[in-house]
Amino acid sequence: MADESDVARLRVPIARRLRFVLLLAVTLGGCAAGTAAPGQRVADDGRGRQADGLDAPRHLPELRATVAPPIGWSPQKLQGSARHTHQVWQSPTGNTAYGVIHFRLPFPVGHELLLWAFMNEMRRDQGQARLIEKRWDANLGGIRFVTEGGLYRIRTNLVVRGFDGWAVYAGTFRSGPILPDELALAERAREYTEVGVARPHVSQSVAPSKTGTP
Repeated sequence: MADESDVARLRVPIARRLRFVLLLAVTLGGCAAGTAAPGQRVADDGRGRQADGLDAPRHLPELRATVAPPIGWSPQKLQGSARHTHQVWQSPTGNTAYGVIHFRLPFPVGHELLLWAFMNEMRRDQGQARLIEKRWDANLGGIRFVTEGGLYRIRTNLVVRGFDGWAVYAGTFRSGPILPDELALAERAREYTEVGVARPHVSQSVAPSKTGTP
């Protein structure tokens, strides 16, 4: 089990690792997303979420996403800036995290460009970055990738819809134990995350109070 200092670092630096996307999007550009319209889901609609260990789905307007976090996982305070919001749910052991980052772009950019920038920034920030796997998923309408930095392994769905983007991930420590049941829950929550406009039958919810960008 990670100690308290490692647990505290799990939820904050992951946001910092992805925050560069928001900064680079202002200066990099020209590559249109070329994907489906806003409102398309990250994953096909799932059934039996609660039986699968996930809470009932609810829409978080500040994320422009519908989430079904693992039951019993603790939502952390919403992190954010003028261009992004980041919500993390932490497992009871503190070893695993499920997170959703929504970012707002001044103009559409491509998935490959954002992934390239992500890897460069992770390498600069952590001293190393290794892309374990990457593939385009037509059903997702985005890129699935797994990467390792100095501290974390994150398994991310990266989706861009015009002027909006989302990074939905399951994160674990590189040095700590990986708990298979927790990781499976985080990945299941990731796959049930829906981005864009809320569907009529999904309840609206308010995320925990926002804090400043760490």
